[in-house]
Amino acid sequence: MDPTTRIITILIIAAVLAATAILTQVANGRRRRLGGADVFPLRAIPAYDELPLMVGEAVESDRPIHVSFGGAGIGGARTALALASAEVFYQAARRAASGFRSPIVTVSDPSAIPLAYNALYAAFRARGKADQAPYAGVQWYAGNNARSMAFAAALTGLAHTEHPTGHILVGTWGAEIALVLDAANRRGASSIAGSDDLVGQAVAFGMATTPLIGEEMFAAGAYLDDRGGTLSAAVTIDLLRWLLILAIGAGVALVLINSEALDVGRILGR
Repeated sequence: MDPTTRIITILIIAAVLAATAILTQVANGRRRRLGGADVFPLRAIPAYDELPLMVGEAVESDRPIHVSFGGAGIGGARTALALASAEVFYQAARRAASGFRSPIVTVSDPSAIPLAYNALYAAFRARGKADQAPYAGVQWYAGNNARSMAFAAALTGLAHTEHPTGHILVGTWGAEIALVLDAANRRGASSIAGSDDLVGQAVAFGMATTPLIGEEMFAAGAYLDDRGGTLSAAVTIDLLRWLLILAIGAGVALVLINSEALDVGRILGR
């Protein structure tokens, strides 16, 4: 990495950290003044609007909700995705803890099992039921790789035996996610799905009731909780996205203006 690129990278990281810290303080201050009302307007993500309704249906019908990490696990390139999957499970389990049926979480990578246990415990502790956390709801199905067809086939059986009202599939999925979503659709169960794999994401977009796309998988804490830090992080990401779009557009415009392609005289033959 040349010195100029290194300096630009450091400046971008510093700007992100500063923006997140400032927005966190502003969010906490405004929440205290507004009595817990919405601090920053966030763009709508239909999947996070659907999740509380899905869990509410499960509680009312005395049926479980199913969350799956897919092949995501800790200790590798998918660690961040596994943590994001655990946050989604925590938010779903925290709401489901008010009912009588245990939420179900399935994992393929053994390293994700402690994450699932911790999220389940934290969810029930938030409801004052730490001693009632149903650890049997964490289920591991061995797969031969991160995108295991055998794991997906096992989940189709779970859809028929446990009768969950909805499936939340956030993690590492390939084309095999179609098996799980097809089983859910056949039983009339709603589904939320997202993947870090382009093939899995394409299948989820076409078959899931409400898909999660790209960085939306990492925003569960901001949309489903009221913590200032996660909210400000989501706002910062959205702001940086638009700034990046504007910077790319401005750069392209400058290149075109300075190029001979926009030499009107030459184009008109003068």
